[in-house]
Amino acid sequence: MLSSHILELMRRIVSLAPLVGLVGRPPARPEGITACVRIRGEEEWIEPSLLSIQEFADEILVLDNGASPKTQNALDRIRDALGDLLQLERCPHLDIFQVSNLGLQKARYRWVVRWDADFVAHTSGAGDIRNLRCHLLELDPRRYYVIYLPAVEVAGDFFHQFPDLRIRIDGQAHTASGSVAYVPVRRTLNVSELCTPDRILRERSTIRTTFESLRVPKFYRNLRWKQVSYFHVNVKSARQMLMRHFWLEWLGEDNFRTFPTLESYVRLQIRNRWDFDNLEEAAEHFMANYCRSLTPFDAGQLGPYPELLLPYLDQPGYRVVYRNGAVVGRTERA
Repeated sequence: MLSSHILELMRRIVSLAPLVGLVGRPPARPEGITACVRIRGEEEWIEPSLLSIQEFADEILVLDNGASPKTQNALDRIRDALGDLLQLERCPHLDIFQVSNLGLQKARYRWVVRWDADFVAHTSGAGDIRNLRCHLLELDPRRYYVIYLPAVEVAGDFFHQFPDLRIRIDGQAHTASGSVAYVPVRRTLNVSELCTPDRILRERSTIRTTFESLRVPKFYRNLRWKQVSYFHVNVKSARQMLMRHFWLEWLGEDNFRTFPTLESYVRLQIRNRWDFDNLEEAAEHFMANYCRSLTPFDAGQLGPYPELLLPYLDQPGYRVVYRNGAVVGRTERA
C-alpha cells in the first residue's frame, strides 16, 4: 500500500494538470465567493450565522428546503443588513443532495463555500474569516482547489463540548466547476467507531448511515486551512437534537420509502425502543443522556468566542445542569 506521503505527492503532481493543458482550466467566473446555506425547519442560529459572513462572501445563497415561519422571519429581519448579498432560492420538495447540488448550479462566483446555518464565523482577531477570504482570492485562478475548514464545536450549551469532538471539519471551500457534485456515501459502521454524540442510546452494534460527500476530480488540489475561523453551534432544542439523532438511521436505511417523513420514523422508534409516545418526553430523555458525556469548553486551548455570539452568552437559552459535580441534564428556556 502506498504511503500517505507518496499519495500526497501524486495528488500534488496531478493537480498541475490544468497548467500543462491536460485538463481544461477553471471556467471564467467573477472573482469572489458564494456561500451556500441550506435551511430547513427551525434554524436557531441563522441570524448570527449569516451576519458573520457578510464581509466574507460576495453572495449568500440561501436554499430554503422548508424553513419554518420563525426562520423565515429571522431572514426578513436581516435582509436590510445583507442587502443584495442575500439571494433566496426556494426548493421545498428536493432531497438533501438535490438541494446541495442546486446550490452549486446557482452559485455565481469563482469560489463556493459550504456554510451551514449553525456556523458562526470570527469577525475579528486571529481567526477573522476575512483572512480566509484573502487567502482564497490569492490562490492561482488557473488551478482547482478544495480547502477543508476546521471549526470549534460547542454542544449542549455554549460552555461545553464533547471530548472527542472539540474540532471538526464540516465546511469546505472549492473552485467552482461543473465537475463537482455532492453525492451520497452509504456505509455500515460499528457504533463504537462513531463519535460520542452519535453513540448515545444506540441499541444496535452497527448502523447503516448515509453521508453527504463533496466529489471532486483528482486534479483538485486538497488543502486545509490551519486557522479556526468559525464555531459550529451544536446548541439546539431537545426536539431538534432528537430528530437529528434518528436522521442518520432514517437516511441510511432508506427508511424514507416506508416513512415519508423523519417524524413518522422517530415516533415509531421512541415507542419501540424507549416506550415513549410523546416526542417532548422522549427528547428530554435523550438530552439527559446526551449531556452526560460533555466536558467544559476550554477557551484557553480553543480561543475566544466569535463576537456575534457574545450577546447570547449573557442570557443563554440552554444550560447544562450539574449535580454533585456530574452533568445530569440541561435546562431549556422556551
